[in-house]
Amino acid sequence: HCPMTPRQKTIVALGVFAVMLVVFVAFVLLPLLRGIRSDSVKVFAARQELSRVNLYEEQIQKFEELSRTREQDIARFQGLFVDRHTPIPFIESLEKYSESSQVSLKITPVESLKKEGDIWDSIDFELAGKGTFPHVLSFVKQLENAPYLLEFKNAVLQRLATGQVDFSLLIKVYTK
Repeated sequence: HCPMTPRQKTIVALGVFAVMLVVFVAFVLLPLLRGIRSDSVKVFAARQELSRVNLYEEQIQKFEELSRTREQDIARFQGLFVDRHTPIPFIESLEKYSESSQVSLKITPVESLKKEGDIWDSIDFELAGKGTFPHVLSFVKQLENAPYLLEFKNAVLQRLATGQVDFSLLIKVYTK
């Protein structure tokens, strides 16, 4: 066996070091860098998802705040609609208007079909009665200013020989 010169020892040592460096880079450093890259992509996606969730949370908080401030308006809006199954408060208000206007009143619900263009359900009522013209006009004005969403479909007024007015109104009242 022949002894190695210091130059050969240096070359062998550099060769072994180079091989170990290549093995280290190939089996330790590259997989580690791939893992870091993969994890950073996951972290980025998680951050995006978190910012999206934070945005949704802010929007929900704004909506809740708006709904609290508009709660009274929403309740008032809901009050515009008559309960389809029990329209008693609406009928009572009609009777109150007729009493305060001093007109006689007969209230008859009329079957109405929902048309394709209608947004809300509705009930039709025929209101027939008698009174002096100023009293009938007062009744109609009270009906127009009623806190319900309604629409006049037909109005017939007929002056009688007694000076009174016979009236028939067909109204559509929107329901919830």
